[in-house]
Amino acid sequence: MKKVTIREIAKTAGVSTATVSRALSGVGYVSEETKKKIIEISEKLGYKLEKKKHKKTLTKVIGVIVTDVTNPFFTQVVRGIEDTLNNMGYSLILCNSDEDIEKEKEYFRVLESKKVDGIILTPAGGSHKHLLHYLKKDIPIVLLDRLIEEVELDAVIIDNVAGAYEGVKHLIQQGYRKIGAIIGPLSVMTSKERLEGYKKALEEAGIEIREDFVENGEYTQNGGYRAVKKLLSKGKIDALFIANNVMTIGAMLAISELNINVPEELGIVGFDDIDLAPLLKCPLTTISQPTYLIGVNSAQILIRRLQGKGKKEKEIVVLKPRLIVRESSRRMILKEDRR
Repeated sequence: MKKVTIREIAKTAGVSTATVSRALSGVGYVSEETKKKIIEISEKLGYKLEKKKHKKTLTKVIGVIVTDVTNPFFTQVVRGIEDTLNNMGYSLILCNSDEDIEKEKEYFRVLESKKVDGIILTPAGGSHKHLLHYLKKDIPIVLLDRLIEEVELDAVIIDNVAGAYEGVKHLIQQGYRKIGAIIGPLSVMTSKERLEGYKKALEEAGIEIREDFVENGEYTQNGGYRAVKKLLSKGKIDALFIANNVMTIGAMLAISELNINVPEELGIVGFDDIDLAPLLKCPLTTISQPTYLIGVNSAQILIRRLQGKGKKEKEIVVLKPRLIVRESSRRMILKEDRR
């Protein structure tokens, strides 16, 4: 069967080919009467409108939303993202959500208006159904540090349960038994998983899990400071597991003010190694995360998606944390040295 052309429709309708093109595409002005006539003729002649697939124009810009770039953890992560993107010809726009879901939503709107090619996100606590809108618009999203329940996405995370478990197990091996924990908001995946690892180590050692030994430090320095004051006011804690570096800084300030000797009176294990950890008056035992590598991996996954080289199923990379033992938790070693 002969293919019907716009030229034939124009001849039959007694109009120009440009008018037919405007009427059928819906782009440009054509009177309603003429448009109706053209559509009727095209249907009668069996014309099929071919919809052109428009290839997405890349801006070579990636949006990155983290909770707080002043947190040393995210400083190194973002560096890994930036170096990887720059090596592949991309730039980034950096945003801080401050753990505020509404601020995160606003930044998504801003990044969409800037026509970024993709987004790397550390999700704040709360519902993330708004991400569906951007996925429908073919904007790839890679999660960083945390997963979310509503949407299955590519992600780069660490084994938080294993990290917390190893830290608390180490405290138990050093002779500590009344171990408190300072965690973040339970609306955040990392907080829930690190609390799970803390409890797992206690259960395995046959140590009672006491809810009054657990405080929410809100993943902030002030939160860590307040949580330590509250926990130590109970007078029963002999060690602390602190679930991120910013809270650890606040906790150490409070411990210093209270003139508590570490590790003799109080053992400390933090989470996220920071550059100052080995330089403190009592060098800090921490769970170290491969922060730079987390950033590199997240950028690489996003670029693969943009290049059409990503896996069909969502890709979740789980990296392993590492326990670094320093003086803040060496209670048994100190006792042996004094014999």
